[in-house]
Amino acid sequence: MTVSALVRESLQTLWPAVCAACDRKVADEALFCAPCNLSINPLCGVCPGCALPVSPTAFDGPAWTRSGLSLGRCRTCRRVPFPFASATGGFEYGEALSEALLRMKHGGRRYLARRLARLLVQPMAEALARGQLETGDAVIAVPLHAHKLRARGFNQALELARWALIGLSRAPSLRPPVGLPRLERHLLHRTRPTRELGHAGPAARLAEVAGAFLVSDTARVRGRRVLLVDDVFTTGATFSECAAALLHAGAAAVHVLALARAV
Repeated sequence: MTVSALVRESLQTLWPAVCAACDRKVADEALFCAPCNLSINPLCGVCPGCALPVSPTAFDGPAWTRSGLSLGRCRTCRRVPFPFASATGGFEYGEALSEALLRMKHGGRRYLARRLARLLVQPMAEALARGQLETGDAVIAVPLHAHKLRARGFNQALELARWALIGLSRAPSLRPPVGLPRLERHLLHRTRPTRELGHAGPAARLAEVAGAFLVSDTARVRGRRVLLVDDVFTTGATFSECAAALLHAGAAAVHVLALARAV
């Protein structure tokens, strides 16, 4: 047995791997136990404008799928378009995934970000390809206000983006041939604290985050394509305000990516 294998086996004995949602013991490489894994639903047949699954009749063109490309937007996006150029969601928000995200954010389990980011690697590859992002472009996490960052100790969106980029760099079959964009940690700021509004609708959420984001160095944003990353895409209000700030600062285009999409 190699030293690394011995260390790994010893760590498993002392701290066995557990399900990210319910703490049942799982194999070392597993993220969820079998019952919880049944509730993890990858998104497919979604609108590339809002990342919501919709029926084919709701499109002005074909839907984006995991294996194909989309040429259209759903009728809602055509009527009230978001300011960002495209949206990618990895999985449906709910059950085991929502529990794991809540445990990470509010349960002090920062280590879960590294594990959950494994789910974000392929959606990130798809988002980068869709937005045609290259080495000179930027990946930016939706920021927390300084007060919340101090209280929580980490920004879950930044952790997910960071580990997903690392995972993508180690996956030759998914890594874009044009190279990976740079993770920019300090360009976008939340200038005032905002409340978590639970099940509030789009209007209330948009009012809460209006004007809450600012780009600190417009010269480092100007002309670059940006992939904006968050853990959950709910109504799109936060993504919209962040995208508006980035576009106002001169970003060439903003694309958004979330691990989970509320449907």
